[in-house]
Amino acid sequence: MKKYAIFSLLFLLFSTVTVLAEINSEKKQEILDTKECAPLIAAIQAPGDTPDDIFMKMLACKRLAVIGTAEAVPSLEKMLANPKLNHAARFALEQMPCAESDQALLRGVKNLSGQPAVGCIQSVGVKKSTGAMAVLKEKYASCDCPKVRKAIYAAMGMIASDEAIDWLMARMKAAPDTDIHVWMGLGDALLDAAENCEKEGNYAKAIIIYDACVNPVFPVFLQKASAYHSILARKDKAAELLVSKMFSPKECCFTGGLKTIREFECANGEMVTKAILNILEKLPADRQSFVLMAIAEREDETSQKLIYPVLLAKLANPKTQLAALRGLKKVGGLDPLKTGEAVCKNITAETDLNAVIAVAEALPAGIADEKMVELAQKADFSKVPAALGAAYLKAIELRRITAAGPVLVKIANTEGIDSSVRDAALYALADIVTLDSLDLLVDALANEKNDQKASWILRSACTRLPREECAVQVTKLFEKAQTPVDQEKMLTLLKQIGGLTALACVEKACWNEATADLATKVLGTWNTPDDMKAVAAASLKLAQKAPEHYAIRGIRSYVRIARQFDLPAAQKFAMCRTAFETAKRDSEKILIFEVFKRIIEVSSAREAMSYAEIPAFREAACDACVAIALKFQGISEEFVTLLERVIEISQVENTKSEAKRALSRLDAMVKSVPVIILSARYGVEGKWKDVSDIVKKKFNGKSSFGLIAGNSAFGDSAPGQVKTTEIIVKFNATGEQRKLVFEENEAVILPEK
Repeated sequence: MKKYAIFSLLFLLFSTVTVLAEINSEKKQEILDTKECAPLIAAIQAPGDTPDDIFMKMLACKRLAVIGTAEAVPSLEKMLANPKLNHAARFALEQMPCAESDQALLRGVKNLSGQPAVGCIQSVGVKKSTGAMAVLKEKYASCDCPKVRKAIYAAMGMIASDEAIDWLMARMKAAPDTDIHVWMGLGDALLDAAENCEKEGNYAKAIIIYDACVNPVFPVFLQKASAYHSILARKDKAAELLVSKMFSPKECCFTGGLKTIREFECANGEMVTKAILNILEKLPADRQSFVLMAIAEREDETSQKLIYPVLLAKLANPKTQLAALRGLKKVGGLDPLKTGEAVCKNITAETDLNAVIAVAEALPAGIADEKMVELAQKADFSKVPAALGAAYLKAIELRRITAAGPVLVKIANTEGIDSSVRDAALYALADIVTLDSLDLLVDALANEKNDQKASWILRSACTRLPREECAVQVTKLFEKAQTPVDQEKMLTLLKQIGGLTALACVEKACWNEATADLATKVLGTWNTPDDMKAVAAASLKLAQKAPEHYAIRGIRSYVRIARQFDLPAAQKFAMCRTAFETAKRDSEKILIFEVFKRIIEVSSAREAMSYAEIPAFREAACDACVAIALKFQGISEEFVTLLERVIEISQVENTKSEAKRALSRLDAMVKSVPVIILSARYGVEGKWKDVSDIVKKKFNGKSSFGLIAGNSAFGDSAPGQVKTTEIIVKFNATGEQRKLVFEENEAVILPEK
């Protein structure tokens, strides 16, 4: 085998491409292009052990592997003792056909130790060097290093001569090595030797080795592999041994035989399958099950045809029924109708219905689908065992039999039907309906009393269909709906679908007297973030123009969007001002303060306190300001001013007390930092943008707080011009104020004194 040579090549190439040092490109190209050995020999003889030196020597070895002659061998041999160059030197020597390269590697085996010796042993195996056997035996006798011994086994396996095989077989009969890895190496070497014998056409020798390796001294996985290859190597005479493996008391032999059944060459599939089927009834039931599945998994058509009637017959035996079902999942398509009839005939209370479903799902489309729909039409599902009925409908669902839609509606609406069967029909419908048949699912849900379940089933159908097209179909169903209950289901479904088409239908329904009550409720709970701009507009329109009852719902819906959804703070403040101006009752106006409480920024407290001059909202404004201050984590002198104002104007003692507590908290935070930000602006002369809130919000009391003064943080206030950031700070220790200037895209780092 050439795998060790491949490993050496990969190592060399990897080492070559991963050296990071700069290499003289002209010298490198000279080595790659040369057709003479002399400059390459000079390169590997050159002194030096730097990464550059190692790289050039590896490159020279790579070239010597192609054009090297005996004159290069002495220099390469000297490199074998160098751990950094051993792989490169061996790679070159392995490719040289001359006897001198063989002798150099053999001397390396004799004289070296550790990893360099292991490498030379591998190379000797790759080359199958003349005289290698004597040297390897001598090395084995004189060295007890586990790595060296394992390498010697591997080399013997690659050489695979009669002498090498006899030696390996003798070692197997000796006392096991104390190192399990070395002993496993012996097993691998024997399998390599057997494989080499097969390649040379010596199947008789290979069989002897494989049979010998089915040996308890080796791990079970190696025994299984040996049993498997032992049968394969027998070619057209494999059936007799394979049969014996089926009766073997050794589990590893039996499982190795199963692997052989599955993977034996298709040309002899009939021979193997017939031989196994002839003894099937003599096997214990548990082994019969494994054999049935193994044959069913074969790829050749002859084996599949032979096992098919056997699987049908084995359905009647409870001990083999599950295996038969799993086998029919593979080959049941040979005769779908016959398979279906046999499965249905043999279903009992103990039958694994999941396996039945798997068989049904695997049958090819076409006549099987038609037959399943026909049987569903004829069956009385109120009398069929519930588990079986549900399994049958699950199979229809998995096969995506869209023609079953009307039958499923009928089943779902059958009086006295078991709830699990009814649910199975509904779930199947949800999975198979199309845009054109969505009304079938609505009809099937007509008697569903659990609104949550109905909603979930409808949603599961609609979420797998294209959103806008689905919304169009549901809109049509809404327009056809005759009862408030059906209308509510469709409106709720439109909310769950989301999108502008669905929203347009709901908004239109808000202005229809017959549906306004339902529609405004749905609009007020719309939860698709992408639609929020349109929902806000629709809600505001209701608040401004609808009758009072619906106007109240409209303003509450509008404020809810500002309160619950992730929008820029400035946009939320603008919405609050609009809501305050639009709302006709104080009970709706006061809702805006809940929006402020959720924005933990100075700007939010400032916005809240802007309403404090209105007597009816003074306490709400003060309460919001205090709530924000108690959660605020930054440093802000403006908050101190706002809280002092709260203490001054509030008439509620608890609010005053909480304001004082917030003031003490902020005061302690301010005193703990060396510098306070007073203001900040970004831009150029004549085009400044106030960014105080952004900087203060980001500031955490430390001199470096992760802010880059640029467009990404502040927006572009002067396109095409180089901007600066000016920050006014005050030092706590002295009270001194100072202006700090930062260039565009410079990190903001504040001085501490």
